[in-house]
Amino acid sequence: MNLVKIDSISRNLPSSWNELTKYQLIFISGMLRKGLSVVDFKVITLFDFLSIKMTVFKRINSEDAWCLCKTLDFILAEITLTRNLIPQIRSGFSKFLGPSNGLLYCTFGEFTQAHTRFEQYVGTKSDAALDELVAILYRPKKFGWFIRKRFTDSPDPRVRFKERSFRKRIRKISKVDPVIKYGVFLFFSGCLNSLPKQFPNVYRKKEDSGSSNGGWISLIISLADGKTDNRSIDLVVNSNLYNVFLGLEQKSIEYFEYLDKIGRK
Repeated sequence: MNLVKIDSISRNLPSSWNELTKYQLIFISGMLRKGLSVVDFKVITLFDFLSIKMTVFKRINSEDAWCLCKTLDFILAEITLTRNLIPQIRSGFSKFLGPSNGLLYCTFGEFTQAHTRFEQYVGTKSDAALDELVAILYRPKKFGWFIRKRFTDSPDPRVRFKERSFRKRIRKISKVDPVIKYGVFLFFSGCLNSLPKQFPNVYRKKEDSGSSNGGWISLIISLADGKTDNRSIDLVVNSNLYNVFLGLEQKSIEYFEYLDKIGRK
């Protein structure tokens, strides 16, 4: 946090994505969707974050204002948000719970489904793709969770992802404020950006990868040791995301050690 003092007024400005409040994230989400110039974006955001009267804001000299705007550069750089500042979403009488910080308790199957919609939205800016991304990540709470949580190994309070209920949920998610849904998109972006730092060898380009790209389906089958029966596939897709990535990281390390051993780089 950056401490700012204007006369007798003290304010804290965030210096990174994970220092944002829920309100600030939603405000940024709305601003990013407006397509403003960089200068307009920073000035308006600074004024909102400082929460001061316009008369006080105008007393900030231009040099100090420039320095304060510079502290917001992180917003327009790589998204590093891994705290879920939107823990739940309401639509009518329905309430849906979001994933934990950093997608810690997500399954690998849920992640692959969300990642596919994420890429669709990035490429098309389709509202339908964004609705599906949110509907995958946000699900109802498990029935009787306040009791069941004491007798289960899974700390995730959300019901398991199922295709049938997912389709019904999309209709309710479509009615949610687009600014909130874009905030979820920003959170998922931050989690994606954190993975290469945690698992560098998984994201390291393989020399013989060529142009073939079977996507997530081929990877899931590979992790299931080539088996395509329901039990083997379910075992992979219902595994914890980080457990799968830890296994992939180890396999990648072994792969690159093998390449070094035979003299390929």
